[in-house]
Amino acid sequence: MAQNKAQTKTQEMIHDLEEQFHNLQSKLTKAKDDYVHSYKKEYEGAQKTYKKQKKKLDAAAGKVAKDAERVRKTGTRAAQNQLKKAKAALTVLRGALSEARAIMNTAQDKLNSAKPFEKKLAARAKALAAFEKDWEQKQEGAAEAKVGRAKKRKTAVKKKTTGV
Repeated sequence: MAQNKAQTKTQEMIHDLEEQFHNLQSKLTKAKDDYVHSYKKEYEGAQKTYKKQKKKLDAAAGKVAKDAERVRKTGTRAAQNQLKKAKAALTVLRGALSEARAIMNTAQDKLNSAKPFEKKLAARAKALAAFEKDWEQKQEGAAEAKVGRAKKRKTAVKKKTTGV
């Protein structure tokens, strides 16, 4: 009776451990998928912002060049003031572009650092899968050995009772 209780408790513990193992493996797999995806998304957003700012800067630089040429030809005070405003706007856009570039570079660095971690997570998931397979084989082997021992006991009891 006590042995049966111990076996039941052992089976329950094994079942709980297997359940925890499966939960851990699914969490690792989900973390791996989400980790790099989030950094990739952040990088793509920063890259898009950078390109948009770059386009604005190029347009403003072209406008400033045209204004400078016009001021050179006309030389009026109003044109010179307009050129100063355009140059100030160009400076602001350059600052925004450098900020966007810094954000993009940071996002790219995060993405690059996430890739080795993704490899580690994949390796862990693979190791867990191999462990699970090995564990199942050991469990099957233990069950077969248990059946084999039971057969040997029955055979030994039969031989003892028959007197052979």
